[in-house]
Amino acid sequence: MKSALKIIYKSLLGIVFLLFLSHNSFAYTNQKQVNDFHEAYDKLHKGQLYDSSHLKGYILHPYLDYERLKQNIKTSNNQSLLNFIHQNPPSWLSDDINTELLIKLSQQQQWGQILKFYKKGQGGIKARCVNAEASMHIRPSAAINNEALKIWLSANSRPKVCDPLFALLVRKGLVNDSRAWQRITLAMDKGKTGLARALSKYLNEPSLVNLWINLRKHPLKNLKNKRLKNKDGRSTQLIAYGIKRLARKNTETARSQWNKFQRSHTFSTKLKADVESYIGVREALNHNPYALQKLAAIPATLRSEEATIWTARMALRQGDWRKLRSAIDSMPAETKTKDRWRYWRAQTGKRLGEKNTHQQLLPVANNASFYGFLAADELRRPYSAQIKPTRNWSQLTPRIANMPSMQRATELYAIGKPKLAKKEWFWTLKKLNKQDKLTAAAYALEINQPFLAIITVSQTKDWNQTGLRFPMEYQSLVSNSARKHGIIPAWVYGIMRRESAFDPQIVSSANAKGLMQILPATAKNVARKLGIRSHRTSDLFVPEKNANLGAAYLSQMLKRFKGNYVKATASYNAGPGRIPRWTPDKHISAPRWIESIPFEETRNYVRAVMSYTTIYDYKLHARNNANQRLSKRLQAVGPN
Repeated sequence: MKSALKIIYKSLLGIVFLLFLSHNSFAYTNQKQVNDFHEAYDKLHKGQLYDSSHLKGYILHPYLDYERLKQNIKTSNNQSLLNFIHQNPPSWLSDDINTELLIKLSQQQQWGQILKFYKKGQGGIKARCVNAEASMHIRPSAAINNEALKIWLSANSRPKVCDPLFALLVRKGLVNDSRAWQRITLAMDKGKTGLARALSKYLNEPSLVNLWINLRKHPLKNLKNKRLKNKDGRSTQLIAYGIKRLARKNTETARSQWNKFQRSHTFSTKLKADVESYIGVREALNHNPYALQKLAAIPATLRSEEATIWTARMALRQGDWRKLRSAIDSMPAETKTKDRWRYWRAQTGKRLGEKNTHQQLLPVANNASFYGFLAADELRRPYSAQIKPTRNWSQLTPRIANMPSMQRATELYAIGKPKLAKKEWFWTLKKLNKQDKLTAAAYALEINQPFLAIITVSQTKDWNQTGLRFPMEYQSLVSNSARKHGIIPAWVYGIMRRESAFDPQIVSSANAKGLMQILPATAKNVARKLGIRSHRTSDLFVPEKNANLGAAYLSQMLKRFKGNYVKATASYNAGPGRIPRWTPDKHISAPRWIESIPFEETRNYVRAVMSYTTIYDYKLHARNNANQRLSKRLQAVGPN
């Protein structure tokens, strides 16, 4: 079913392309041209023949030449690839064909040609592998060897095109027991057991990898393996790994086993602190009341950064302001200068009698973030300093719109090829500076692509661009759905902005669908409660139906948690069943509770949604001075 967005795209794009006529050689798209392109593209993509000469003047014709080459890459000669590259600069299409050319030249052992046509930064890991292989053949040196080893030393498997390079490293004796162990360690830390097994052949003792993998699956059983009675460094490394895996299941048993092994083995100070940090974090994630004491006992200089952060979070949850101050002060500079820790450092100082704590809040209060709004509330500053009026970008966007790659992206969106459009768009972004990326985001809003605008701004990390980051999409739909189910529109907006960034067709890895990312099972249950008998999963891609179900579910969560927005928001992300398990025995402030949520995704989600709700509430109601301060919406969290 065609969405309302696509209808809007068509009308807007007609205006855009008419404006382009005076600057570009291609003609304005007509429906027959679009239909012919779709037919040609589909056939060529399947490797079938198609005469596309009548589409030569169409802006997307390079895609047809690309598919023709790509589907016949083995039989295409080098010159045909070079011709395409020269005829279509610059584009992701020519970059990809250039990589195919490099691979062909590698197979032909034309090392000099590879160095001639390789372009640094283009073609990704495949091009890097081929270039490194050629360099090792033509101009071998320690620096070249190190570059090749840098490619090889990865936690992830590399493409098959890299195999000849790696075989060359092996022949030169550069892949040895020590380096193989280093890469296996990276792979096991990422759970890449298949890669670890494949690398075991380079070890002097390959069976260690099987033991390692068994420790991952069944730690308690395999910690009894006789091989671990050895006192060598690899044994202690595997023991530490097994203890950490065991801590994921049972921290009490992990501590018991850890104490036992410390009596029989000698562990380095660093490894001991690493294991203690890991167990302590797992205890904190379970909200173990003794986790803070154990984490704080680890010397700050040896404690992992994650353990230091959880020391702070548990100190917050338990209201131990001295331990909180100590933990924040021991964080790396990059961490403790983030809004959240600046805010909590000021709160700690205030409670411990330090002077000028308000001064510490000033830089935080300049940001349109969760803690920025809390800081502004405490300083009694208006939100107008953070949520500024949208800038007029109309004089800057035509230059972005006239870029050939952006013209192709715009046309691809218009004809229903969003995946290819995104390839063009994000390839272009790599070439732009910050200001041009912001302008590109503004252009995305002009062509009614809010998702693209939001993702584009995020690449600049300019989080205070509230005009570009928080467009007023689907305003009547959001308002009607919210009021129908008795909740505020700004909250629906906050959820929608976080969940889908206004892309009605988006599907998550968990199979959540549409604007507010509803799981099919949840949608079915909500629809049944609403008396909707004709509900189908495909309805989740219809904005009106999706928003109705999403707002209804939000309303159910708000009632379930007695009007507590923070709990209801957390339940929308993590499920309502987890919230009681995370709730403390006595009431604490909502910000303190949020920081102690054990799921990082949910923790970030709640902060984001509550700040987004504040921004949309301001945009909807500030003109009438009817917007609500964030701190007023945050109810304390405690036993029901």
